[in-house]
Amino acid sequence: EMEAVAEKADERRIPKLVVFDLDACVWSPEMYELWGGGAPFRYCENSNTCVDRNGTVVELLGAIPEVWQLISSTEGCKIAIASRTDEPSWAREILAKFRLPNGRTMMEALDRDLVEMYKGSKKKHLKAIRDKSGVPFAGMLFFDDDPVNIEHVSSLGVVSVLTPQGVTSSAWERGLDEYSRAKRM
Repeated sequence: EMEAVAEKADERRIPKLVVFDLDACVWSPEMYELWGGGAPFRYCENSNTCVDRNGTVVELLGAIPEVWQLISSTEGCKIAIASRTDEPSWAREILAKFRLPNGRTMMEALDRDLVEMYKGSKKKHLKAIRDKSGVPFAGMLFFDDDPVNIEHVSSLGVVSVLTPQGVTSSAWERGLDEYSRAKRM
């Protein structure tokens, strides 16, 4: 999976800033579905999963570990979070536990200043990310599983990709293609 992800990205530029929703986009289940369980989470190295105190397994979706490793190891490219998760502290805990193929945690791979987790329109999240990063909307690529969020964020001029199955390698490919097409326009 890693080679496929890296190989295809070579001929296209990765955006300066790639923004991810978390629940049902980066991982499953969603944090609110863990109510009654939740923190503390135990990390299982062999499966790269996190298990909550009730034994519910949280797993990364699609090609997330490979995609995050590729972005974070590309010069001048950053990862940001735009999430409306109900449990930001749980989300932060598991971001600090999940690992990429190179052994770094997801928290180490992202830009901590660009983590926006709160209720409200994703436009607010993206505007905060733009203001803190200095990257214009046209320099961003956004992934989310909710069509409403995609609609809102697209209206800002951000290339936005709907991910009903999470960020699979094909969703990542689609994002890079749409982004490079938008850059050429």
